[in-house]
Amino acid sequence: MKIFLYCTVVIFLFLACEVEQKQEEKQEEKQKEISKKVEKTSIQYATCFDIIESSGVKKLIIRNPFEGFSTQQTFVFLKKGIAYSAKENETIINVPIQKIIPFSTSYLSMIDTLGELNSIVSVETKNYIYNPDLLQKIEAENIKEIGSFRDLNIEKIILQAPDLIMSVGTSGEPAKQVEKLRKIGIPNLNNYDWKETHPLGKAEWIKVFGLLYDKEEEANKIFDFIEQHYNQLKNEATATKSNVLFSTMYSGTWYIPGGKSYVAQLVRDAKGSYPWSRDESTGSLPLSFETVANKQSNPTIWLNTNFNTITELIENDKRYSTFVKAVKNRIFNNTKRTTVLGGNDYREKGALRADLVLKDYIYLFSSDTINEDSLYFFTKIKP
Repeated sequence: MKIFLYCTVVIFLFLACEVEQKQEEKQEEKQKEISKKVEKTSIQYATCFDIIESSGVKKLIIRNPFEGFSTQQTFVFLKKGIAYSAKENETIINVPIQKIIPFSTSYLSMIDTLGELNSIVSVETKNYIYNPDLLQKIEAENIKEIGSFRDLNIEKIILQAPDLIMSVGTSGEPAKQVEKLRKIGIPNLNNYDWKETHPLGKAEWIKVFGLLYDKEEEANKIFDFIEQHYNQLKNEATATKSNVLFSTMYSGTWYIPGGKSYVAQLVRDAKGSYPWSRDESTGSLPLSFETVANKQSNPTIWLNTNFNTITELIENDKRYSTFVKAVKNRIFNNTKRTTVLGGNDYREKGALRADLVLKDYIYLFSSDTINEDSLYFFTKIKP
């Protein structure tokens, strides 16, 4: 009887171990499948970043538009308690981040819209900031002015102890600054929102901030609203006879938006006409006065002249008077929401709210009589 019971126990333990082993094997297989699985978050308009899920964690791939959109940076976002061994050239970011130093005003509205304004510990300068709440924090010295990224003040940065620095992506990565940050262990994220060729591509960078603050769902909802409103406005816009002229001369050169730029896209979506719409450039075209005058001989509206009055405009260059007569004083700048020091909400909220910018364009192109109360970013320049 004892032998029988002993054998029964042995068999039971053997079967239990076998079941446990099989469960462990299944769990291991499941983990392998998870690690193999790579899911890509839907990025519809932006070209300079991708978001993927690999090995059970979210990764942000920053693509360099100056080098064929090749991978420049890879960030891995880890929530508390998740273990991960970083691969070569991967930077780990623990989320949600608590402190950030943004080196461009175009990031401010995205941070604020996600309710994370308190995470900003330093800014380059208050001079170009529009956000009233942020300016108030700077005046109260709750946020420090730290100077430009090119003249990086490491001592001030160490004192602020940010989780992340976000700088403007350039054609040549500033090696000295990046090396300084690497030595003190503070990651720098290159933001190429300014190189996006679609207004919604710029706005889609809010998904990057959603990752940083562990607010992906909220960021996606914000973008979805902007996208839907933008496309609704675009679909409802009717063809206009507006022929658009942009900007003025700077140091002897007239910089015109390229045909593949986000500005040209706005004109197309607002059903306006633009002489350089077939150009393939994504940035600005450096042209002579004569070239602009020959191709844009009959504009009906003039945007972003960089002058406050028509008098100043003509005093700067008498040749502008021809264009002033052609547009019949329909000259508007995106300076309705500005500060005395030079802050401009077009560069802040306008970077995110592509729908509001398009709404202004449609109204400007389709209305014979402009009521400035109906404009969000633009205002008519004075005589």
